[in-house]
Amino acid sequence: MNNVLSVLQLNTYIKRKFEQDFVLKNVSVEGELSNFKRHSSGHIYFTLKDDKAQVSCVLFKTYLSGIEDELRDGAKVIIKGSVSLYEKSGQYQIYVRKIEKAGIGELFVLFEKLKKKLQKEGLFDERSKRNIPKYAHKIGIITSSTGAAIRDIVQVAKRRNPYVELILYPSLVQGDFAKDNIVKGIEYFNYEESVDIIIVGRGGGSIEDLWPFNEEVVARAIFESNTPIISGVGHETDFVISDFVSDLRAPTPSAAAELAVFDYYEFINKINQYKIVLKNRFESYIQLNRQKLLGLTKLIEQKHPRQSLEDKMLNLEQLRLLLISRGKRTFENKRNLLSILNERLKGKSPLARIDEGYAYITYKGNRVTSINDIKENDQMEVLIKDGKLITTINSKEVI
Repeated sequence: MNNVLSVLQLNTYIKRKFEQDFVLKNVSVEGELSNFKRHSSGHIYFTLKDDKAQVSCVLFKTYLSGIEDELRDGAKVIIKGSVSLYEKSGQYQIYVRKIEKAGIGELFVLFEKLKKKLQKEGLFDERSKRNIPKYAHKIGIITSSTGAAIRDIVQVAKRRNPYVELILYPSLVQGDFAKDNIVKGIEYFNYEESVDIIIVGRGGGSIEDLWPFNEEVVARAIFESNTPIISGVGHETDFVISDFVSDLRAPTPSAAAELAVFDYYEFINKINQYKIVLKNRFESYIQLNRQKLLGLTKLIEQKHPRQSLEDKMLNLEQLRLLLISRGKRTFENKRNLLSILNERLKGKSPLARIDEGYAYITYKGNRVTSINDIKENDQMEVLIKDGKLITTINSKEVI
């Protein structure tokens, strides 16, 4: 009975066969780079392909040459290294020791040609780009309904704002028919379902996988869209035409969701902070104006006509009392003076003389002081102490 091998034993046996083969120890292979990734460790992983086959490759950071910055998906290269098997996965790959740039891939040539054409026409101009709404409530998404991109977008959106409305337009994101699906999705959100922002994107892949987002019809549909569009295609190192023509480029679909969906909790926190600031300012404003009002009230009370009238009435009362006081004193002084004058007049009064036996003579109401004031036969009145005598002049005699 044959010995039963474990999977690891089988892979180890095959790996040794690879390592014992003279040709596989030192191979040179020409092809086109695809699915190019730079790991955080510094190692580079990629696929080398031609039009009929492909093989996985790894380039450890110790073998990096001076052209690593020029390496990208679509580049034509010649690699030198050894072929071996990775026991854990059972996958054979080329362990690259040297890599040289051999030429530019066909798709990359098409990419650069279209990029220059659209740039010349102004489709990349910043002046043509629409502003992304800061507080979007309704977001349209054009991507595959089964891909990782939609899951990532939904996860990020719900984390940031559980109240945002996400509307998916399920679309192919690779293959010959994908470009038409994407264009129809853009038209749908422009003319049938109104949204604040459109996200167009998909997860990572090779340049062939991402090619629908390099199609001219997609680029022109994005440019002509009335609704702002965020392009979130592939990984951070991937660039496609839709990135340049869209209103905003996101390095990944998740990042596109971060840019499109405002953080509800941060927004509420800011609102609460604004409420506190506004409340404090309002209270300070009220307190300040209350003090001003009290000051103005006191000033008004001081300047009020009622206060002036009360002051004048008080002054008038004081003047009245002063006038009464002065009037009394004046009256007493005048009365005393009158009494004195009256006593003086008593001594000179005709009535006093009449009491002493003298008489007061008048003719026709006029006092008679001379015999010339009357004639004979005139009647005159003689006022004496206890009455009045009416007499006729019989004769006159000058003394």
